[in-house]
Amino acid sequence: MVDYDVARHIEILNKYLGMEHRVEDYNLADTSDLKEALEYAVAAYRDYDHYRNTLGSLVENYDESVEHFDTASWVRMTRAPDDADGLVMDCAGSLSKAYHNFIDLADRAERHLALILKITLTAPTATQLEILGKSFDIAPSEIDDWLDGLFMALSYADYHRSIPDNFEEFLAVLDTGWEEDEHLSDPASDSEPLPF
Repeated sequence: MVDYDVARHIEILNKYLGMEHRVEDYNLADTSDLKEALEYAVAAYRDYDHYRNTLGSLVENYDESVEHFDTASWVRMTRAPDDADGLVMDCAGSLSKAYHNFIDLADRAERHLALILKITLTAPTATQLEILGKSFDIAPSEIDDWLDGLFMALSYADYHRSIPDNFEEFLAVLDTGWEEDEHLSDPASDSEPLPF
């Protein structure tokens, strides 16, 4: 929830910079609001997960660089940290702290996305079709395992910087059939056969 003062500043930014940042809470009973909430939750998760992975790689790469180019500091970092190069240690500490902060941020974004997805997956079939292009029938006892599989599949999906592109990639992951077939109902199977 955005407080009045922050909402007023967002509205000023929107007006003068031509932006369209939202200042009202989502009404998750409304299909268009639920879809927008899901699009933003997907994009936030993909961004923060990307940053977490990037920082993880940077931590590893930095350690390898110190090992090769500043070997004495690298040895001292573990054997005698007080004698290690201060700048090298500060860089290692800063990277490590940032990486762990982004682990927490990505985990929080994942929990938020999981919540929005649970709401979407328990919505009526027509709502699921409009938002996801498919209707899913997942038993409540299986939804957490299903979401674990989805997040694993997303970790292999292409990352995009834009919200629409990330949502399209998300829908493509849903469309690949990574999930168990019995959880997915094809909208065409509920209709009459085509007359040709």
